[in-house]
Amino acid sequence: MFNVVTDKITKIAIIAAIALSGISCGNSGKTSDEAEAMLNEAQQMSDKGRYDSAVVMLDSLCKTRPTETDAVKQAMHLKAQTLEKSFVAQMAQVDSIIAANAPIVEKIAPIFKAVKTPEMVEGYRVVASIAGKELINRTDIEPRIDDGGNLYIVSLLHGVAAEHDHLRVSCGTGSAETKAVPYDKSRNYRFSDDGVSNEMVTFRYDECADFCQFIADNADAKLSLTFVGKKQHTVPLSNALKRAIVESYRYSTAIRTGMRAEHDKLLLTKKIEIARRQIEQTAIDKE
Repeated sequence: MFNVVTDKITKIAIIAAIALSGISCGNSGKTSDEAEAMLNEAQQMSDKGRYDSAVVMLDSLCKTRPTETDAVKQAMHLKAQTLEKSFVAQMAQVDSIIAANAPIVEKIAPIFKAVKTPEMVEGYRVVASIAGKELINRTDIEPRIDDGGNLYIVSLLHGVAAEHDHLRVSCGTGSAETKAVPYDKSRNYRFSDDGVSNEMVTFRYDECADFCQFIADNADAKLSLTFVGKKQHTVPLSNALKRAIVESYRYSTAIRTGMRAEHDKLLLTKKIEIARRQIEQTAIDKE
């Protein structure tokens, strides 16, 4: 994640350097009335928080009037100021998300139990109310949260050879499905226990998010769970399991939202630093 942020910051710095070098290499040129009008309009946009429109206007001025170097220098300075204001405004939004999200994570976290046995490479968290029921010798699904805050679903179909590769949940108002996980003897595998068929499939977050959201949106309805493959097997979705999926979905969403916000905050911090350096440099260049 930090490598991606570093790459983005490096690109921003290179672009800034190119822009600044372009200013210093130009010849002096008188500012026309048209360029002055564009600068004034861009300033008004920036003052009103229309940062993107202001930047577009300033970029247009620099592109269409490159010989008016005084105007270009003013445009680059105003652009740096506008970007800095835009990044600061975005930072305020990110801080609000972090502040609002933290209590949600803190409130939900205690209902989860950490599970990790010696043979596991990575552990997971599961709602404590269902943690005591080992997912074996029964037909069921279990929502889990990995170390990255990602929700995933493990399904077990016991005693029915359906060769299922996805799940469907339905009620009177509609249905939702996970994406299919092909049989690969890894995330989708089958085994026999004393001659009884067992099928276990693991659905990653991107494969089950819509499925879980549907359950969360229809938690008060009577829901049916169907294991879908060459055959289908349908069972009722218990209230306990519905609650576990709803809480797991909320918890995962809160964790992922917080992680994205922290990532955005790091990137915006660097962007603000670069913008402020540009403001200082363009202030000198336009004098």
